Amino acid sequence: MRLIENEDEVLSALKSGDQNAFKTIYLAYYDKLCRYANSLSNNTTNVEDIVQEALMYLWQKREDITINSSLNAYLYRAVYNRFIGEIKKNKRELTLMYELQLSAILEFESFEDSKKEHYLQLLEDIISKLPEKRKEVFVLSKIKNYKYKEIASMLKISERTVENQIRRAFITIRKEVSGLKYIMILAILEFYF
Repeated sequence: MRLIENEDEVLSALKSGDQNAFKTIYLAYYDKLCRYANSLSNNTTNVEDIVQEALMYLWQKREDITINSSLNAYLYRAVYNRFIGEIKKNKRELTLMYELQLSAILEFESFEDSKKEHYLQLLEDIISKLPEKRKEVFVLSKIKNYKYKEIASMLKISERTVENQIRRAFITIRKEVSGLKYIMILAILEFYF
């Protein structure tokens, strides 16, 4: 099924730099590609980024792109490929972060007691600066290892609120410490408690 009646004409105009041709393609496909990408992932913000990147690539490489099948098939494949690329990138980033945290905790374990105490005190000081509710949520989650659902039930708040409080606590931690100290704090939270 073709979404644009004169696809060859629109593609020809696109290749010559006609912005109206690009606008026609964008309007014809954007919503459909977002629905498709959303069927692959439930992260709406990420979905929109992926679709916009695929469409912008079409515009930026318009002179060089050869579409052998249909524009429809090309764009759906482009979105799929970008989605897979995003998954691989996120997986690499998570693996790297996990490796850094594991390395940091192994280093932490090799520290003398005074240096361990320094990092634990630093973490305690940062936590003590959090607003009361945020501190309570953070301690329940990261120190006492309760699940978000359990915390929400205990404190009679939504899981979304728990998630937001944890996110904001990490923003505060990030402002307080940076670089290797931040990774060390994350590692302590992840592996030590």
